[in-house]
Amino acid sequence: MEMGNLAIYNANILTLSSAKPHADAAVIRDGHITAVGMWQDIAADAGDAPAMDLACKTVLPGFIDSHVHFTWTGMRELALDFYPAGTVDDIKRMVRQAALETPPGNLIFGMGLNHYHFPDSKLPHSDELDAVAPDHPVFIVGVTGHYALANRLCRAELNLAAETRGLGADGLLRDSANSIAGQKMRRRYAQEQGLERLHQAAAQQAVAAGLTTVHALEGTDQENDPAVLALLEISQELPLRLVLWYQTMNERAVRDLGLNRIGGCILLDGDFGPHTAALLTPYADQPDNRGTLYHTQEEIDGFVERAHRAGLQIAMHAVGDRAVEQALNAYARALNNWPRSDARHRIEHFEIYDKTLAERARQLGIHIAIQPPFNIYFGGHNRLDPILGKERALRSDPVRSLIEAGLNVGGGSDSFVTPMKPLYGVHCAVNHSNPHERIAVERALKLYTSDNARMAFEEKIKGSIEVGKLGDLVVLDADPTVVPSNAIKDIAVAMTVLGGQIVYKRNGSNLEAKQD
Repeated sequence: MEMGNLAIYNANILTLSSAKPHADAAVIRDGHITAVGMWQDIAADAGDAPAMDLACKTVLPGFIDSHVHFTWTGMRELALDFYPAGTVDDIKRMVRQAALETPPGNLIFGMGLNHYHFPDSKLPHSDELDAVAPDHPVFIVGVTGHYALANRLCRAELNLAAETRGLGADGLLRDSANSIAGQKMRRRYAQEQGLERLHQAAAQQAVAAGLTTVHALEGTDQENDPAVLALLEISQELPLRLVLWYQTMNERAVRDLGLNRIGGCILLDGDFGPHTAALLTPYADQPDNRGTLYHTQEEIDGFVERAHRAGLQIAMHAVGDRAVEQALNAYARALNNWPRSDARHRIEHFEIYDKTLAERARQLGIHIAIQPPFNIYFGGHNRLDPILGKERALRSDPVRSLIEAGLNVGGGSDSFVTPMKPLYGVHCAVNHSNPHERIAVERALKLYTSDNARMAFEEKIKGSIEVGKLGDLVVLDADPTVVPSNAIKDIAVAMTVLGGQIVYKRNGSNLEAKQD
């Protein structure tokens, strides 16, 4: 990755540094920021670096997303998009059309199916998919990734044992059946499309959204996962920086690749929609169901102990409060038996606020990777009233509560689940459906910059516009701290800069660097 030189001036720079919150110019040399301030004071520092008049556009540190399934995000760009579907007939029509355009025997692969769009969560039966695509395996991933639809030919290819947990006769896959099927069908689709194509597609989407760093949660629980190896190989060619998380419980496989972090979405439970998120008290609409813990406490204790003792940073997926409790039990055991200062182990999601669990996490120094878009993108907390009950739904997708509890949090998209657009994440944190969970714009911007830098031990080189840090910037058409709060999501990204190199410039942005 080349290091560049660039000077910007006549800009509205929000540094996100308390030492110097605002400036109108900055200089980047050899990929690092060498001066920040007023142009008349620092112009001489620019030397022969190309200079760019930003016409009062707003500049922020390059955005960071703490939770992205990078390969899946590339797939979402290329797969059949079922997100707009709102009826069974919509799905059948889309599958029928795909069958007409796809050679018999080839996979019809779709993503984005949102059960919240369907009355009573009624999804098509496998027989209905067979009727419109009798000669094709059909696999449609639910929008959260925690359920999928598979027709007869696809299930035959998967060859799942009849006793596999979550295998529905109607073609709906949840729990273990969904996890196994998702890995197999994703691998097939990735081979058909080519991993490099998928990774380049995801990278272009990222820089167009102003992202300069992505925490990429990749691979499955196997050695030498193809997606992980491919991403390592191509990482230096991509126009952004990656913080790679290998989603395995095999710490040796991680260390053999020279990586210093393990996990990501190591699934301790599922999600609310398919009733697989593990809860301390039962679901409101299923009084005999507390969801599913995918591993025993002993299994998670053993994994965390091995990874912690190997010096790795750990992250695990825990949506429900019972899963969060399981994660905290394992972290507490490892940290108590083998003390290590500032390990910054993570919990991904933590979607039901619980004061006792939050305090335990704070005392253990656990960082929480949250996804503010989950609230707005899926229709607000009220959508969960029938599933969780009103009181518990009100505590869902917390933002402000976790911050006020003294926890280190960082913002993410969980892309492919919600769009990889940090300004949308800021918008959702500011406009949470529960007024108590809303935070100020400046605080929300830090979720996607300095907070995420800290989550990766990168606070000294990323997250704010300060001398000595990497020259990673995003240029916006408007100031998110000034526009109406409901307009933050609509602010356009004009330019993205990585180490002084312009890696994205929107057509018609009228930004040109001039060499003096």
